[in-house]
Amino acid sequence: MREREIRPENWSIIFKLVMLLYVTGSVYVSESGLTNWYTAAILLYISMELFSHIMRSATLQRAGAAASILFIITLSYELNPMLALLIPVNLHRLAGPLLRHPAPILLLMMAPILLLPKELYASYGLTASISYLFLTVLSAYTDKSKAYRSTLEAMREEQYRLKKQLHESMEHRRQSEYMFKLEERNRLSQEIHDRIGHSMTGALIQMEAAKRLYATDAARSAELLQNAIHISKEGIEQIRQVLKSMKPLKEQLGINRMRLLADEFAATHEMETQLTYEGNLDRIEPLHWHIIQQNVTEALTNTVKYAEATAVSIHIQVLHTMIKASVSDNGTGASKVIKGLGMIGMEERTAAVGGKVIVDGSKGFAVTMLIPLASA
Repeated sequence: MREREIRPENWSIIFKLVMLLYVTGSVYVSESGLTNWYTAAILLYISMELFSHIMRSATLQRAGAAASILFIITLSYELNPMLALLIPVNLHRLAGPLLRHPAPILLLMMAPILLLPKELYASYGLTASISYLFLTVLSAYTDKSKAYRSTLEAMREEQYRLKKQLHESMEHRRQSEYMFKLEERNRLSQEIHDRIGHSMTGALIQMEAAKRLYATDAARSAELLQNAIHISKEGIEQIRQVLKSMKPLKEQLGINRMRLLADEFAATHEMETQLTYEGNLDRIEPLHWHIIQQNVTEALTNTVKYAEATAVSIHIQVLHTMIKASVSDNGTGASKVIKGLGMIGMEERTAAVGGKVIVDGSKGFAVTMLIPLASA
């Protein structure tokens, strides 16, 4: 179970309580001892402090600190001078927000020493110094804590905005893909209806006519049947053309998946991502595309984890006898490359098709895959 952290503003209350216990203990062991009036005054002082801390307004808090100072001064004259040791804490609380420079605050906290008996000079000076050091450090810590919380909240809002933007982008892409499928389905249906449907209908009509004329006019029936056969052949050819236009080329499947991978990586990590390619991509087999995509995904993951890069490039090149695929970034690089499970997996996948992986960390970090072509 996670422990609750003490908030910075509560440390000042704890410090005041410690000072109050110290003063009360000093009074208790003194000749005057604790009286009923002293006990009632201390309870009233604690009530004033609690009321002052409950107030949300900074003006009311400063007013409460000023009232506490006046009350302590009165008690130190009427009951016991030791109570003056509680003044520095309230002076810092009163003057801290108004005086930004540390020297005037320290002088103000030391000023009441001139009104005290000489035997309290050392105790008051030590108490004022300790109070100044503790409360100054606490004030700096509180300011940094507030700035940290503000930055953290801004980062959370930015993260929420980016997640929302990414979700909207992915939703827009899904809607676009769905609309594209509907449009493609409608186009295919219309093309089948306009071209193939009419051909098949014409062939069916001529075969029906040939059937009716078969007994009375065999020559005409044979002519109509031949026309139906010709129309059916044309219809079959049209079906082949439609199916051929629907089926994308192998390189389109592979490079489109790589383009989608690069776009998703750039949108998710806000890193400039570039995809380039050259050569006859149709020579890359589906198995090779699968290995390249897995290795590129692993290389991009390593870039995010270790490279501290702002840009990454993916380049696929089909040479005469092999495929060269590389992922390089502008990050810190590495003088000595330590192969983890991801890098070992890349080498094993590439070696399965007779290829190899080359890594270079001298200028940024680059991973190059060399895969021999099947026809080479």
